[in-house]
Amino acid sequence: MIQRDYIERLIEQCAEVLRRALQLRRSHELQPALRMVRDAQWEMLGPLRQLVEQLEASSAVDVAGRSQLDRIRLYAVLVGEEGMIHKAQGDSASEYLCGRRALELYAAVSLAGGQLEQSDRDRLRVLGRAVDLGQLEPRYRDEIQRVTRGGRS
Repeated sequence: MIQRDYIERLIEQCAEVLRRALQLRRSHELQPALRMVRDAQWEMLGPLRQLVEQLEASSAVDVAGRSQLDRIRLYAVLVGEEGMIHKAQGDSASEYLCGRRALELYAAVSLAGGQLEQSDRDRLRVLGRAVDLGQLEPRYRDEIQRVTRGGRS
């Protein structure tokens, strides 16, 4: 119960950061939006973030453990939003890198048995427009396609 309450608080915090970052992005206040999203990434994973950033997505999920799948999923949400901010800045290389990483993390979470929400599926579709899914590892590409077609995750 305590773990579930903690995850629900993280989800609420992430949703609030996304709302505020979107408002900033829409008003072209891109640097504050970027800072906010990056700060939230650190808060989401803490010291685990450095390890997650360095590992391949499935390895990152494995190291974090099954109890942390929601945290990795929320981190992927924030990385995807960072990509959208880079897009608004005209930085297509950073948009691509963030989008790809978010997609890989989402797929790895789903493959590990994590639940993706409808909002995650919507983000996958948006991120999939910025990243050529054919460039992803086949297991990630296939999982993203399965999940966005409405397959259960």
